[in-house]
Amino acid sequence: MDEAKTVTSDSLDLYASQIEDVSSMRDCLLAIDKADPGSARRALHNITVLRVYHQLARIVRYTELMDKLEDKMYNSIELTLQNMDEMDDSTWRSLVVLQEKLQASMIESHKLLQPYLNMEQLAVLEAPPKEDPGQSFTAMILDKESREKLRTSAHQLLDMLGSQEEKEEAEAESTAS
Repeated sequence: MDEAKTVTSDSLDLYASQIEDVSSMRDCLLAIDKADPGSARRALHNITVLRVYHQLARIVRYTELMDKLEDKMYNSIELTLQNMDEMDDSTWRSLVVLQEKLQASMIESHKLLQPYLNMEQLAVLEAPPKEDPGQSFTAMILDKESREKLRTSAHQLLDMLGSQEEKEEAEAESTAS
């Protein structure tokens, strides 16, 4: 009986977690800064992750309930099978119908997992790249080596201009004297 209490307790925790997840989705939506397109992307990412987690939690709850139903159903089927007359024509018809329904139930149950079996489709859940506010427009256009060459050339040009100004000032002072 302790196991049933644990499952019930876990189910209540799971349900409480689902309620928190829905609240978190709402908070993500309200946190979107209309002036920052990146915040909308982050919010969509967070909401998508929470939705997948929420769906997985629902599948767990569904599975718990289905296990309870199936235990009762299988016990009932076993008792019925023991009492069925194998010589009666309606027995095999009932068994075929029962078998078809069990197989259909298994197939439908597997369909719940299908969206999560293809991990490439879950690439949406990968964290979006961190946006570096310090990354300049030039950095996006030029690679590191080109930026370094440009920086070196600019320093050389400034040095040349600086030395040219010093020469001109020296000449101006010598002419004034």
